[in-house]
This record gives sequence, structure tokens and C-alpha cells, in this order.
Amino acid sequence: MVEGLVNLSGTNQNLINFDEAINLILSLKRYIVVKTKKITLNKSIGRILSKKLITLCDNPPVDISSMDGYAIKKRDCNKEKILKVVDESSAGSPSKKKVLNGQAVRIFTGGAIPFGTNKVIIQEDVKIISKNKIRITECNNSENTFIRKKGTDFKKGNLIERYSILSPRDLLLFASMGYGNFEVYKKLKISILSVGNELLQPGQKTKRNKIYASNAYGISSLLKKYSCKCEILPISKDTILSISKNLIYALKNSDLIITIGGASVGNYDLVKDTIKKMGGEFIFEKVNIRPGKPTFAGILNKIPIIGLPGNPVSSYVCTQLFVIPLIEEIFNLKPKNFSLLSVHLDSDIPANGSRMHFMRGNVFVANQQKIVSLKKEQDSSLTRTLQESNCLIIRPPFDLAKAKGDKIDIIKLI
Repeated sequence: MVEGLVNLSGTNQNLINFDEAINLILSLKRYIVVKTKKITLNKSIGRILSKKLITLCDNPPVDISSMDGYAIKKRDCNKEKILKVVDESSAGSPSKKKVLNGQAVRIFTGGAIPFGTNKVIIQEDVKIISKNKIRITECNNSENTFIRKKGTDFKKGNLIERYSILSPRDLLLFASMGYGNFEVYKKLKISILSVGNELLQPGQKTKRNKIYASNAYGISSLLKKYSCKCEILPISKDTILSISKNLIYALKNSDLIITIGGASVGNYDLVKDTIKKMGGEFIFEKVNIRPGKPTFAGILNKIPIIGLPGNPVSSYVCTQLFVIPLIEEIFNLKPKNFSLLSVHLDSDIPANGSRMHFMRGNVFVANQQKIVSLKKEQDSSLTRTLQESNCLIIRPPFDLAKAKGDKIDIIKLI
């Protein structure tokens, strides 16, 4: 038996609580080693930095003007004073003149501040007398010199840490720092296996007593947002032979395996039975939550495997609750999945039962308060209610009845 795992091949499969399940899921990190690779800047959106970046330059590289106007000495900033224009400075074409008293340099936004000047007077506060003479019409003696100092944005040698998925704003920063490429984590390879005789691939002609295998597509799309490379395997029939064939392939091509459905057919849990026959072991087999009670997790040939329920809402919600936190742990991302928001109910809700319940709803702002509206239908097969929702309302086991206006915790749906 693999160290840290439990043999649950008997019939006594106790429900574990949600917090315990999360901790056990996170322990699977030790079986996954994600390598790194260099990637070009224009291909790095949505990827995850594998190490800190050091800024390669100062930004701005020199003191520059933030406005179009004239670079002068502060002492020359007097209304009606006439100044001689001796040169011009624009972005990339700096003036090389040393500016003396009573002189000015025409300067444009981004132009380097000429030697001897320490203020920019904006062009609206100047009247042009001739080609090389100006008169100051307004003189703002505030502390704003309209000069962006060297290194105001960042200085050479600064450390940049990112514990999140790279955004367009990050790429803007990295390009400003001078990076054309840098190291990121390779994408996590995940195989997704749906099980069920009743399943059809989307796009096939509908058949009586068949349903489309939608779960894998929602889960795959969600995981791709977290720098994962997902492969949706062919649908397995409700046989150990069919399931094992797909698992053998997945073991050779995955960092993590996700199964969907096949957890209860008559008196058999076919997916778990197949995993056991192949030498796998489990860290838990059921969780005291709704939806998602049949969720399980374990190890097969040193590859972590997470089993999700067959109902589409259950599988999607449990991907957010269990799989995403594991990925955040693997990639050293700052966890955002369980950022709780306390909001007000827009209606009464009854007391909760013995299972922790994640209920679909919609949070909105009304009268400067965050309000949540509970979906009337909570059946875990209803994909439309999931699509129409933007949050999950959290009900602890045996939570008391709540009245309209009471506060309750939610998490945002990803």
C-alpha cells in the first residue's frame, strides 16, 4: 500500500466532511511534479510564472516630460517673462544643450528633461512671440513640475513576483521590463474520462434513452483557464474492460486523471472497482456535501485520480471545490477559490439537513447592499440553472433556517 493512503476495499465507506476532503485532495500535490519551459512574451497569456523576474532597466529610463510644453528653470517661472527657445526635446530625440537662465527648450510628452532644467511649463500657459521666443502667460508654482522622474514606475533590479495566472496587464509590465521570454510552468496534463452506457458525444444524432456527455466539456473549459491541457477521452461503457482501457491510456499521458460518473450501477461502483482491480488505492470515497456526495480521490500507479459524480451540476461544482484548489496548490497560485462574501438573502430559506449544501444563486447589488437570490430548482441535473447562476450559497450541516435580509456566505462561481 502506498504510504498515506487507506485501503477502502471493504463495504464500510464513511462520509468525510468537506474540510477533511479538501486537505486530503491537497495532499495529492506530492505526486505531481510540473516541469518548466521558456516561452515567448506573445504566447504567455494565461500561463504561470515559475520563478521571480528581475527588472532589466529603469522605467522611465531618464527624467521625462509628462506634458507638451517648455522645459525651464523653476526660477524663470514668472508671469509675463520672456524666454529664449534654444532647442527641442522629443521622445527618443533628447536635447543635448545645457539650458541657462532665461532659456527654454521646446519639449514633448516623453521627451528627456534637458540638463539645467527642473520644470515643464505646459504649452497652454505660454504665448509664442516668434520662432525662438515665448512669453509665460500663466505660472503654476505648485509642486507639480510635469516631470516623471527616472525609475518612478520601477527600478532596475526590482523583483517581480506573480502568484496568479498571467493577465494582459502582466504582459504589459513584463514587456516594459525588457523581457522577450521567461520561464513558466508547463501545462498540467489532465485526462477526463466520462463513463456511462447512456452517453452520446455532442454532435451525434440524438437517440432515445441517450443523453449528451456534457460534463467533460464544462470541466475541460474550466481547467484550461488554470493552465491545464485537458484531453477528453472516448466515453467508457459501463464495463470494467472499457473503463480500464481508457485508464491505461490515461496513466501514460496524464499528470492527473478525472473520471465522471460510473460511481453507482446497481450494486457496483464500476470506476472504483476498476481502479481497485488495477492496484489503485483511495484517500476518501464519499464526501458529506450536496451536490457531490460520490466524489472520491486516490492514487493509481502513482498518478492522482479524482472521481466526480455523473450529474453535470455536481461534476462542475466539485471541480471548482476540489480540483481547482489542487491546481492552485501545484502551481503555487494564491488561492481565490474560497473568497467568502457575506451577503443578504432576498427570501426565507428553510433549515439545512446533515450535508453541507452548495446552492446555486445570483448575487447582485441593490440599495448599496449585496443581495443573493436563491434558485428555486436545485436538482443537480439542471445545467440551465447552473448557467444562469453566478454564485454558490454555502449552508453548513444543520444550518438553521434563515429569514429574508439575514446574512449568508457565498462564493463566486468560476
